[in-house]
Amino acid sequence: MANSSVQGAIDSLDEFENDSEPTVGQHKRWDAEIKAAFTACRQYQKQGAEVVQAYLNSKAGETFNLNLFHANIRTMQAMMFGKLPEIKFSRTNMDFNDDSARVAGILFERMLNADIGTPNDLYSEALKQNLQDRLLPGLGISRVRYEFDKEEVEIASVTDQLTGLELEPARTEEQITDERAPIDYVHWRDFVWAPARTWQEVRWVAFRTLMTKDQLTERFGEDIAKHIPLEKTALDDGEEDIDSDDPKQDAWMRGEVWEIWAKEDKKVYWFCKGYSKILDEQNDPLQLTGFFPIPQPMVANVTTTAFMPKSDYKMSEDLYLEITNLETRIAKITEAIKVVGVYDQSSEGVKSLMLEGVENDLIPVDNWAMFGEKGGLQGAIDWLPIKEVAETMMILVGRRDDAKALLFEISGMSDIMRGGKQAGGAASATERALEARFASINVQSMQDEFAQYATDLIRLRAEIVSKHFQPESIVKQSNAMAMTAEQELIQPAIDIMKNRADLIWRIEVKAESVAMVDYAQLKEERTSYITALATFLQSAAPLVELEPTATPVLLEMLKWGLAGFKGSNEVEGVLDQAIKTLQSAGQQGENDKPSDAEIKAQTEQAKQQFEMQKLQLTQQFEQQKWQYEQQHIQLEAQIRQQELQTENNNNIRKEQAQAELNMVEEEKETEEFIKREQARARLNPTQSSNE
Repeated sequence: MANSSVQGAIDSLDEFENDSEPTVGQHKRWDAEIKAAFTACRQYQKQGAEVVQAYLNSKAGETFNLNLFHANIRTMQAMMFGKLPEIKFSRTNMDFNDDSARVAGILFERMLNADIGTPNDLYSEALKQNLQDRLLPGLGISRVRYEFDKEEVEIASVTDQLTGLELEPARTEEQITDERAPIDYVHWRDFVWAPARTWQEVRWVAFRTLMTKDQLTERFGEDIAKHIPLEKTALDDGEEDIDSDDPKQDAWMRGEVWEIWAKEDKKVYWFCKGYSKILDEQNDPLQLTGFFPIPQPMVANVTTTAFMPKSDYKMSEDLYLEITNLETRIAKITEAIKVVGVYDQSSEGVKSLMLEGVENDLIPVDNWAMFGEKGGLQGAIDWLPIKEVAETMMILVGRRDDAKALLFEISGMSDIMRGGKQAGGAASATERALEARFASINVQSMQDEFAQYATDLIRLRAEIVSKHFQPESIVKQSNAMAMTAEQELIQPAIDIMKNRADLIWRIEVKAESVAMVDYAQLKEERTSYITALATFLQSAAPLVELEPTATPVLLEMLKWGLAGFKGSNEVEGVLDQAIKTLQSAGQQGENDKPSDAEIKAQTEQAKQQFEMQKLQLTQQFEQQKWQYEQQHIQLEAQIRQQELQTENNNNIRKEQAQAELNMVEEEKETEEFIKREQARARLNPTQSSNE
């Protein structure tokens, strides 16, 4: 039960609606809502800033940071977003006779894929940034918008041709010249939401925008803009300074404006903390099914207790810090491992042995007898003991490697980072690619999560196209006039896009379409399609020879069977044309009562068409097969090169470690040899003096 006595708590919306001026009451409401949201998000934003600093290694200090976190994130980004997304748009029920809906799906697909890979590709760029935010602070989000350009157009007057009287006067009218549905990346610090347990319970979301005075004047008018407080802020500042001593980087004075989408009100509010009223208010501008202009965000480690991100780094922070601590100690010990010692200043020849770097030479020693009495070379030099230091370093290296292995297991990166091999021996390049892609359930789950988010984001864009775009814009942006075989279906398809709210679409951005390329799977899908088509044509050919009039029926059966294959939309249009041609020929034949020769000619023509289509499909398949094989060869070469590079790096590290061990062993052997010589000299003094 609400407690109105608690400061900042809201008991009922009535306390705001009763205000003498509604915009003032709404401002009080959203001031309380925003404060509550920032209180809930304070720890997440603080931890997010710490994670970004850890990724960039921006904390100054004396530690030697191995920064495995940076390497792991780069690897995950490459695996999950390795190429441009490919959007697939089709009917959910795959009704093979619903050609208008099929063409509508093609138009949607053309529009949504049009700008991918171009300099204006906001979708791919937003996905890339959202993925990084998901992997670092733990929340990735982008939003959709609808915008258009318009201009004044002169409309001529309408006159009666018989009487010359003016029926309608000339006028000007606004016409839309261009329409867009851009996707905007939202920084994780510029997004807050109503505290809730799950995303479905979130009542409102808000986006922060830092606007200059000119932008404020253009958007809200001069009367409002002049009262909005401006300040010089860093571009990455949040509501408050989050453990950051960064200087105020931006040269512009800006005002902070929050765009609040309230699901319960079905309204959008523009709020500024330093202004006493709501800046603006609009009723549901986009009319989207879920109201919010965003899909469900990509959120790390969320639970049903609270919809609040927690970075993956924070889940393994202790291991990362332990590895950094161990690496720092190893680096300092490595500096201590060196061949140094002290010597008798009177024995200059001993110093020459080290400084002159001589080989196969004898160094003269003054007063040899006295030199021998002092213990010879062993008595003149005392080396810094490094055996214990080296052993300590090897223990630290082992513990560091154990911590790294444990970290890789926890993060799901073990097989990827190690380049794991199968128990039976060395794996092939293809096996390595599949292993790197599917070895970890955690990684596969994140790939699916990312693909689902990409799908939900583009689905919102498609909904804006359906509800707001003019038919002329759809035809222009989809290049529908180039679809010569489908011209009769273009207008019905656009009507479906605009008016068929009951039609269920299936929009997919699959994980494999944005992650690593699996050419073997793609080749298998195309091969299955061509095999099914060729098998049907071979089986149907004898029936066509016996009964040519059965050809349209067979083509309808073929169309029904192929509707379930991925990528069959384009081929269905070709089959439609063939069916119409044969049906027209059959109707004309019944009316004209063709002779047996004409029937035979028509049959031969149909057979030739079948053979031509079969030949074209076979050639297309062979061409695609060659392309896929070439791409597969390139992929194997790249993976093999990476394997060789990794192997070379491992060999270098092993050689360095072995060299350090050999040095320690040689020093130990030298020390033992000198001791043996001294012992022998003490046992046989006469022989030593003679020598």
